[in-house]
Amino acid sequence: MTGPLPAPLPAPGDRILELLADRAVFGLSAAEHAELESLLAAHPVADPEAFDRIAADVALAAVPADAEPMPAHVLARIAAGAPAHMPPSTLRPAAPRPRKRWFAAGGLAVAAALLLAVFLWPGGRPAPAPTAAERRNDLIARAGRPGSDVIRLDWTATADPAAARASGDVVWSTATQEGYMLFRGLAPNTPARDQYQLWVFDAARDERYPVDGGVFDVPAEGGEVVVPIRVKLGVSRPTLFAVSVERPGGVVVSGRERLPLVAKAPPPNAG
Repeated sequence: MTGPLPAPLPAPGDRILELLADRAVFGLSAAEHAELESLLAAHPVADPEAFDRIAADVALAAVPADAEPMPAHVLARIAAGAPAHMPPSTLRPAAPRPRKRWFAAGGLAVAAALLLAVFLWPGGRPAPAPTAAERRNDLIARAGRPGSDVIRLDWTATADPAAARASGDVVWSTATQEGYMLFRGLAPNTPARDQYQLWVFDAARDERYPVDGGVFDVPAEGGEVVVPIRVKLGVSRPTLFAVSVERPGGVVVSGRERLPLVAKAPPPNAG
């Protein structure tokens, strides 16, 4: 290796990395979750769910400390998936920083260490993760595969002034609970005054209480905006996606006074 390693992340970034890894491997307490949300709001990180996705594979090897080592095929599977998350030129293990929670967890220490090795730049910098637009394209590409449940629905604008020039679509997979919203021409909001919020209506739930899909903003510069869907509860049979305008931070139950965009899902087995 030639040349000095990159400098470590500043303190906030280092703490964000620790909380993201802890969330993926152990889960967070209410206080830690609040801390992470606050840090991410002040220091945005591209695709913070990347840790959770790789942890799904790593968790298969989370065995007691006195059990056999992590199976070779699991290590190979994780290593094979690593290039999708960082440039090949930077793909080399990085020494994990000690975290006493991890090393007190027996076999899970291996999982946590591997998690950091896959997702860290040399010197402790986070590897570039796919953008929301790239993840959306990946999900759309899966739509044509046999057995795929991915749906892609166009937004329908209502009479609400925010949707006067709006178009776009929503892409969703119930199997993976993953989805993305694409907007063009949706009116920018003022975060201190109001925010957009997604609602997912589920045939398996009371329609009075759709599933919260997360709040989001549309920047003043406009253009094309891709927003990840972050459902708070599991969705089993989506029937309608609706975007509302709410107070900053969103609401638990929407009054539905303003619904600029809706996208209706086809009935099961339709088409």
